[in-house]
Amino acid sequence: MVRAIKSQGFLFAFALSAALVLCVIFTIGGVTSFSDIITGEEASFNDASFNGVSSVRFVSTLAYLCTCFAYIAWLLQKREVSNDLKFTQLLRPATPFLVLAFIAYPLSNDIYLYLQYGLMGLRGINPYIIPSSKVSTVLDPLLYWLQTSTYGPISEVFFMVSALFVQLSPIIGVYVFKIFCVLAYVLNAYLIWRFLKPSPHRSKLTMIYLLNPFLLMAHIADAHVDVFLCSSIILLIICLYNRLYVASVLAVTAGFLTKTLPIIWFPLVAGFLVRRRRWRELAIATAICLAIVLVLSYTVFPTLAAWKSLLNPGVSGLTARSIHHLVNLIISFTTGSELYQNQAIMQQMARITFLGFAGFYAWKLFQPWLKSRYSEAHLIVDLGWVTLVLLLGATPWLMPWYPSVLLPFALLAINASIFSLTSFVFCLTTGAVMGAGSGDTLLSFAGSLITWVPALSVLVFRQQIVLALENTFTTLSSDELLQPSHSRQIPPSSRSK
Repeated sequence: MVRAIKSQGFLFAFALSAALVLCVIFTIGGVTSFSDIITGEEASFNDASFNGVSSVRFVSTLAYLCTCFAYIAWLLQKREVSNDLKFTQLLRPATPFLVLAFIAYPLSNDIYLYLQYGLMGLRGINPYIIPSSKVSTVLDPLLYWLQTSTYGPISEVFFMVSALFVQLSPIIGVYVFKIFCVLAYVLNAYLIWRFLKPSPHRSKLTMIYLLNPFLLMAHIADAHVDVFLCSSIILLIICLYNRLYVASVLAVTAGFLTKTLPIIWFPLVAGFLVRRRRWRELAIATAICLAIVLVLSYTVFPTLAAWKSLLNPGVSGLTARSIHHLVNLIISFTTGSELYQNQAIMQQMARITFLGFAGFYAWKLFQPWLKSRYSEAHLIVDLGWVTLVLLLGATPWLMPWYPSVLLPFALLAINASIFSLTSFVFCLTTGAVMGAGSGDTLLSFAGSLITWVPALSVLVFRQQIVLALENTFTTLSSDELLQPSHSRQIPPSSRSK
């Protein structure tokens, strides 16, 4: 496997060199910024480098685009990777990129918020009731969001373990958390590899996940909890394909207790079980979920406000990278107003786009009744579609790592070439411009266009694109990807009753 990858010498060296540049920029910038903030400097290195136009931002963006170019060039090659390879053999060529991503210091300040919530938990302070700003720790100067936790109790466990090392140094705490991220990332790839045993593209698809530059940056380099959420998504997909319905609901629950997004999947899975008349499994899953809610209501979430904390109310009226941010910038450019002065308009726009999403969601919710042969495979694709539409059209505050949850759906969905291709494009382009993308400059405007337009273009010109790429991308998500064996048979659709 290593020889197969390295035989393409230039691509491998090119991608590794670009990844090294990103690693150096992130590590020097991150550690320098940490020192700047702790010592009371007015502006940190990252603040100066990743807000507006700068040489550092240009070089890092160029380096990321180079890794994407090498990744896509490798992806488009028709050369197959042997299916006889062990997972460790597949992991070997990805190891240099995993190491560089681990070394790279997070660009986002979210990592300090994770550790702050962890410290609060260690002190017996409920982070879902008490805002991060109300507790004094060594991390105080590093915090950007001064609100209650928006992450579930499963994430909080990782925060608390990592926070144990903050007393030695916050930087050590950061890298302890990154160890968990690397382990989860490798676990996700392993789960994909195990599940795709019957597929003739098993090794290739596993490598597509392992080597994805966007995932490496979002899940390991920047160390976001979405890597744990992807674990629950992969388990959800595996359970659905194997008709483990109770386990499927529990996988969604685990995802929700990691990060709030999976709350939108509960009705779709429940509706599917109702249509299939799986009353026993539905009753068992409901009972378990109610028991979990009851326990959490007496412990972690004793008030309604604590539960609402998971909905991230702090970003209401704010925009970044989304279509909402494009409109916000256009209003700002034409009227001379500041972005924050347009919050009322943005909130109204958010309501309108959410209503549009609700209509799409309702249509997907009724698909089991509208299609006579609606199967688990259809449900998985629909779970991916509602997530994609929510992020692409109804999420005003769109951070570059949010779309990473789409990749497990894109890799494991059957006969969903347009969804898979749109998800890949959306993910790769969202990370193209380094930084939050919430500024009021032309660069921020360009960042929003780069995030939104390519994915929309795939949807608009889907027929032409499929015809042009029928021997490349479409083969990555066709029925050939998952030729189930007798032990991994995808369940047939139930007969309509």
